[in-house]
Amino acid sequence: MITDILYRCPSCGSFEWMDGSRCVHCRASVQVVSRTEVLINGEKNTISHWYRRILSFDLPPDDTGPIMQSGRVVLSREATGGTYRGFAGVIATRFTRAVCDEGVITLKSDGLRFLGDKETLEIPIEDLIAITIESNTVILTSRTSGILFFDFLHESGKKWEDCIRRCLERFHAPRKIAEFYPRLRFEDDFREKPARAGGHRNLSVPAKRHYRFDTSLLLPVVRIIARPVIKSLFSVDIKGLENIPEKGPAVLLSNHTSFMDSLILGVFPRRNIWFMAKNSEYRGRLLTWALRHARSFPVRRYTIDTQAVRNAVRVINQGHILGIYPEGERTWDNTMLPFRTGTIRLVLALGKPVIPVGISGAYELMPRWTSSIKRSPVRIRIGAPLMFDHIPVPQQTRADITEAERVLRTHIQHLSGENH
Repeated sequence: MITDILYRCPSCGSFEWMDGSRCVHCRASVQVVSRTEVLINGEKNTISHWYRRILSFDLPPDDTGPIMQSGRVVLSREATGGTYRGFAGVIATRFTRAVCDEGVITLKSDGLRFLGDKETLEIPIEDLIAITIESNTVILTSRTSGILFFDFLHESGKKWEDCIRRCLERFHAPRKIAEFYPRLRFEDDFREKPARAGGHRNLSVPAKRHYRFDTSLLLPVVRIIARPVIKSLFSVDIKGLENIPEKGPAVLLSNHTSFMDSLILGVFPRRNIWFMAKNSEYRGRLLTWALRHARSFPVRRYTIDTQAVRNAVRVINQGHILGIYPEGERTWDNTMLPFRTGTIRLVLALGKPVIPVGISGAYELMPRWTSSIKRSPVRIRIGAPLMFDHIPVPQQTRADITEAERVLRTHIQHLSGENH
């Protein structure tokens, strides 16, 4: 629903605000014009505009009570689900979620309290070291409680992610938070000068025997069948395929607007693109089998995943194309998110050609806040490969990371048609 992202009234800032076509508090009129535009009190503007308006409101004061209290939520913890083995020697532990309890969450400026049917958790704000969201599940990493998954059953999980982020920003001020996941990273964390460490010149990992070679013929056959179907259903216009090298390792970086992005980029190029996919996608034997043959491998994006990094290096070292979405997740409001520092660091440490890709139109297919698909023309532009200086991680400075991100963002924005 649109209220998953517009969870406050853009006119008065009230929560639990939309009733049909009006705000129940200020009576502002609301009309969803399209999946990218909303009309509020006669003013038509983009979802991005209204979402920024929502973020400009302060949190409710908690002088006399909590900031917010949730409806029913399901609490899960991380559990292991076996070993994932893919082509090119990819190997990783499959992680799942084990349901532990159901209850309600209360947010105050100094922490959260989960009151469940079986247990009670007190989570101080100072104890949180990461926060992100997948679908409607807010994922918190706590020093004492570990990784916690809160699935909001009847309200916007995005609301809770944003409000908890605001509490973290307040608590850590005047230090500014640069990233909220896979770990809280502050702007003053980056090196100004290279470290003196002499190692890490070339990234390498041990080769694995199982599924070492990229031998499956399933994907080439699927491509032949899927290309005309996808083109006719979604009117895909793709240009720049000649910029994908015929052989040799490379890193493909694209903006991420829809669940269709990986499908399209996996079908139209002649070479296999080895995408990192969030760990929660690998559920069930059939889906895991399909993802393996699609040349993907799992990443736990809510924590620092050394297995995913090792597999990324393994893919590159065997001469394949590694696909990464540098934003780390799909956009909520059709604007490009900040790039993950870990992705920029990996690109610089690998020292391989980088292929920028810009996607537009795919957001209208199925934004994160809806579960329905709408036919919409999709435009994809693949740019010429870029080369960055090979800089091992200990030698990378704030200036190196900032400049690489600026160049990559500029190219991807240009290719996608997004205004700078």
